[in-house]
Amino acid sequence: MKRNVLSYIGIALFAIAPLMVTIISALTAHVFGCQVDEGSSHPCMIFGFDWGSALYVLAVFGWFTIVTLPLGALALIGLTIYLAVKRFRSRTAPS
Repeated sequence: MKRNVLSYIGIALFAIAPLMVTIISALTAHVFGCQVDEGSSHPCMIFGFDWGSALYVLAVFGWFTIVTLPLGALALIGLTIYLAVKRFRSRTAPS
């Protein structure tokens, strides 16, 4: 049971990981008063270093959500079907 729950959590994290990276990029830029968008990188000085390009890459990483969300949904559906069939077979198998 614990392994099944961990599988669901892992698939969900895979599906939303690019979105979370983009949110972290936006929050970091907001906290340090920087501008981050998908148009181009902007200078962003954090602790004496320019992190503008890195924040830009992280912000654009959110576009991978277009791929990971459908794949995650399919994986969740597939895992659910697999577990349902496995449970059904274990209950109807002769002892």
